[in-house]
Amino acid sequence: MSDIEFILIPKEEWQKNIDDVIAVRASAYEQWNGPMTSEQRNQEAINWLGKWTGHKNPLLLVAKNENTIVAFIKADEREEGEYFIAWIGVRQDFKRQGIGLSLIRKCEEIAKGYGCSVLTTTTYNRFKGILILLILEGFYIQGPIWVQGSSEPRLYLRKELKA
Repeated sequence: MSDIEFILIPKEEWQKNIDDVIAVRASAYEQWNGPMTSEQRNQEAINWLGKWTGHKNPLLLVAKNENTIVAFIKADEREEGEYFIAWIGVRQDFKRQGIGLSLIRKCEEIAKGYGCSVLTTTTYNRFKGILILLILEGFYIQGPIWVQGSSEPRLYLRKELKA
């Protein structure tokens, strides 16, 4: 992981970086669902950028290797004092190098800086790697939740942040 650089992307630069972020998301998507078409990638980028308009304290933190985004974490403040990790992704060929762990820890520090006392996220049960990582990092499972339009429940996880 010595060649990895972590960069906080200002919201006004999200558009410029969206294709690289979506490429990371696609690497995971394709493992489960097959190849993602360019039309699907474009629609994903449009949806992704539009979805975060107006969210409080939005965060896009990326990990770069030789100027290429290889991982990212997207989070924002949902309710007073609760910072929610909406997405975390690591390109398949960069997994198991501690990059996801570093992103989660950096996100936690940023959340504390905003005065948040809780970090939350959701994941699917089939994503065992991230589920184990989150539990080892002090998150606990609060239970399953159903998200409208989803074909399977997500697990809701929560971590109390220490000052």
